[in-house]
Amino acid sequence: MVVTGTDQRDTRADGASERWTTQLAGLLLLAAVAAGLLGQGAYYPSVQRPFAMLIALATLLELVGRPLTRDDLRLLPVVPALALAAWAVLDGALMGSAGAGIGPALLLVGMVAVLVVCRRLAQEDWEVLLAGVIGIGLLVALAGWLGVADRVGLWAFQAQGLWRASSTLTYPNATAAVLAPISLVVLGRLVGTPRSVPLAVAAAGLLTGLAATMSRAGVLAVVVGLVVLAGLRGVGVTARAAAGPVAGAVVALLCLLPSMPAASPPRPALALAGLGAGLALAAVTTQLRLRRWPALALLGAILLAAVAGLLASGGGVGGTAQTVAEARVNLASPDRTGALHAAVRLVAQQPLTGTGPGQADLRWKGQDHGNQLYAYVHNEYLQVAAELGLVGLVLLVVLLVAIARTLWRARPAGRAGATWAGVVAAAAAFAVHSGFDFVWHLPAIVLTVALLVGLVLQAPDPAPAHKPSLPVQAKEPDENQAH
Repeated sequence: MVVTGTDQRDTRADGASERWTTQLAGLLLLAAVAAGLLGQGAYYPSVQRPFAMLIALATLLELVGRPLTRDDLRLLPVVPALALAAWAVLDGALMGSAGAGIGPALLLVGMVAVLVVCRRLAQEDWEVLLAGVIGIGLLVALAGWLGVADRVGLWAFQAQGLWRASSTLTYPNATAAVLAPISLVVLGRLVGTPRSVPLAVAAAGLLTGLAATMSRAGVLAVVVGLVVLAGLRGVGVTARAAAGPVAGAVVALLCLLPSMPAASPPRPALALAGLGAGLALAAVTTQLRLRRWPALALLGAILLAAVAGLLASGGGVGGTAQTVAEARVNLASPDRTGALHAAVRLVAQQPLTGTGPGQADLRWKGQDHGNQLYAYVHNEYLQVAAELGLVGLVLLVVLLVAIARTLWRARPAGRAGATWAGVVAAAAAFAVHSGFDFVWHLPAIVLTVALLVGLVLQAPDPAPAHKPSLPVQAKEPDENQAH
């Protein structure tokens, strides 16, 4: 097969156009993440509309440049996600609320679209997109930290006598559900490049914002994610990579604690000093060439010294720590327990179809014998079972298994494997956190995690129409043939 100079120029032009549309699609996804996470998680319609439009535009732009291939349609999560979306719409119609399933269905379709677009990005494009997501995560963490340190605006949430970081998502546990996966991806990359100061500082900042939420589910999610990361990359390298950022976050949290009790005034100067010290500790520790146990021993000594210094300076850490522990270091949650029992009763009453999407009526008698009413179970798996029945729950399990298998098949070798391991740890952490909060009801959180997953998936095979039947060699036309 002979390609003329004109054909070669056309091919280059097509390639440049495709490259441009792919870059723009990635930037539109990043804009959607920013709009959603900085706009209360896209929970309200006023943010949902531009959020959805940005994702739809990114998808359309990408598919115009590179149409769908059979390999896209064979991506394992596609069929179960669309099946669950169809069931949500059908179940809503069967239960007398035809439009109730549209929202969940659109979220599932959006998740598929994000996966398809992200796996088509070139290496340099997804590096830009990932850096942007990390930057947005740091903004969320900083806003939450400011909310507690100086009681700024709507960035803090008061409950149980404590101020907790709620950031731009206006809910502490939702903020933790965002920061935990992003921090694990950063830690995964730090495992691959253990002497990277920017990554260490970013991880410490994200973990500090997570700690400021005082979310028990968030802490559990990070612990599970670190275990997964250690299992995939090794305990030693993971411990060395995580030690500095974790120690820095603990130092920053210790200095933030005196600002948390609602009964006392904030201590912004102390909190700022602690944040600076924590970030510096993470940066310095990254440069130390110590083995695992000496490094952990040194960090433990530094933390003990920090606590002793705060106690000696009258920082109020001792009394504050006791106040925080009484409110957050326990498993008691009567309202959530009541909501769980109410949801189980709904599943027993309508096991196959559930109540219909958005129609779960969670009522129970509280400790004061008054009627309690919740809209959410604080467990997304049980929420699906209550609203979409066991049919919906089975489809959800199939979807989660498909995502897990797709991630496992995408595992690379070498340094890139550290980023992949971080994404797997992030997905595991989000799956754990979903069992303790209604985080799937904030579309921006779900699609941010889907974006992280999509970045490490294998690129699709090109469409058959784009494959030449024979190797193509470009050359100028023969002068004798031209005459």
